[in-house]
Amino acid sequence: MNFDVHHIQPLKKQKLSDHVCEELERLIANGSLQEGDYFPSERELMEMFQVGRPSVREALQKLQQKGLAEINSGEKAKVSTPGIHTFTGHLSGIALSLLSQDDERQQFERIRQLFEIAIVREAAINISDAEIKQLHIILEKTKAEINDPVLFAKNDVNFHSAIIDCLKAPIISSMYESFINWLIKARSKLSSSELREQSYEHHYRIVNALEQHNPDLAESEMRAHLSYVDAQVKRLNI
Repeated sequence: MNFDVHHIQPLKKQKLSDHVCEELERLIANGSLQEGDYFPSERELMEMFQVGRPSVREALQKLQQKGLAEINSGEKAKVSTPGIHTFTGHLSGIALSLLSQDDERQQFERIRQLFEIAIVREAAINISDAEIKQLHIILEKTKAEINDPVLFAKNDVNFHSAIIDCLKAPIISSMYESFINWLIKARSKLSSSELREQSYEHHYRIVNALEQHNPDLAESEMRAHLSYVDAQVKRLNI
């Protein structure tokens, strides 16, 4: 063998809770424990793995964080399966922390632009008459509530979410909903009446492009809208 033994990292001692967690994960993966099953009691797990109660509880908490365990006070832990909300829920605190920093927030805004521009092109090709009608309903609500910053923000999210829902991909829709809500929470206020009025006009143009089933025009209108909003956010420091 021709390698430098000095480059080999020593094995790290594994925490007992990590060992318990990994073994329980393995049982879930091979089907020995299935969704809805109860894990053995804490005492049974202590005996099975020859560990103390703190290690068992820590292992179950780690499984809960991974979306693999449901823990309710006074009951045995139950096996669960992670979903998209588990994923975004765990990311939420990290995302909001990053969004409190200007450079990172700009990266999030850029990701949103790339994401929505790709989505609106696809929507322009596949959007149905019923989905266009739904967008018009949201536009009407937006116009009626344009002087209310809170309701406007809600309608803004609903508008963009409705476009993404045209893809009929629930995972993408859920991820976007979390993503845009993170961005809105990171802004301390949305009080510019000019921004709201212009956003409404942009939304109207986007719907017009979607009605024409014109992906190039839809991309152009969405790009102009998001660039305008980004510029206003920077100017108003919101």
